[in-house]
Amino acid sequence: MSTNFTLILLFTSMIFLSGCEEDLMPSNDPIHHGISSKEGEVIDDLSFAFTNDYSDTLSNRLMAHDGVILYFTMWCPVCDSHMSQLRSRIQTQYPDVDIIFVDYISKSVAYAKDAQQALGYTDFPVAADVNDTLENYFNGTMATTVIIDKNFVVRFHQVFKTSDEIIGVLNNL
Repeated sequence: MSTNFTLILLFTSMIFLSGCEEDLMPSNDPIHHGISSKEGEVIDDLSFAFTNDYSDTLSNRLMAHDGVILYFTMWCPVCDSHMSQLRSRIQTQYPDVDIIFVDYISKSVAYAKDAQQALGYTDFPVAADVNDTLENYFNGTMATTVIIDKNFVVRFHQVFKTSDEIIGVLNNL
């Protein structure tokens, strides 16, 4: 009888942890994989290919906005939660800041569009990182968030932690 009881305890004590393809261990590093942040750097103009078959540049986006937020998504539940916060909290409080969600995993506009639609994000275009240009430039992987001001200065380049950190940067644009 005690053997059965021990087996039951073993089975009821097991916890399964599942996550996206990212390192789930917390870190104080400003960006994934030990690559240095671009915070404070003036960056080059960037090009975007969107899922609505429209292309644009960072310079065009900044002509109409005070800043641009790039958020790197892989469409997982964590990214979904962050994207919801960005849209409901940040976008409503800062309408003069452009938010661009970057699908860095699909590798084509068509696949990015399929992923976007399958997850119910149909009311805005997503940038497809076709040649890994944005991923390589910013070392952008899951939840990497970049804020760029009108002068092309990177003001924030970290893994998304809270909306409050982003709001702190946006208040100083």
